Amino acid sequence: MEVVKSILRILQFLFVLLCTALIGNVIASNVSGAESAINFSMFVCALAWLAVLYGVVSHFVSAAAIPVVALALDSAATLFTFIDSIVLSAKLQAVNCSNFGHKASDYIAFGSRDDEKRCREIQASIVFMWFLFAAFAASLFFILREFRRGGGSVRGPNMSQIGV
Repeated sequence: MEVVKSILRILQFLFVLLCTALIGNVIASNVSGAESAINFSMFVCALAWLAVLYGVVSHFVSAAAIPVVALALDSAATLFTFIDSIVLSAKLQAVNCSNFGHKASDYIAFGSRDDEKRCREIQASIVFMWFLFAAFAASLFFILREFRRGGGSVRGPNMSQIGV
């Protein structure tokens, strides 16, 4: 079970690294007004970094493992990556990046010197954001399972620990 959780954390680290790099490149190549969906994606990446780094640290350092914090961070990261994946997918629409057709001037792929490159970066970030959501959902499942078993509640001593 610990191996599965370790693999999930490694995958989360990889996916959040890729998402941050792709969204950061989209922001860096932006020449016109800022797109709110892209800025929200960078916020989601920052939140995911917090969840991933805390998850990695708590996985290897048991003194730092607070189940309520892990539950809160993974829940927030799961929710926000899901929302961001839907928002970016809806904003980009199903599009062929080499042929934009009749898109409005405020289309999410417009705004850099190379719109096709920007479109493909946004497409790739959507894919990795969906993978990141799946990895966070899986680790949230394991955290909820541990939390329900009593790992997150404060309990008193057992009857065998009470001296007479």
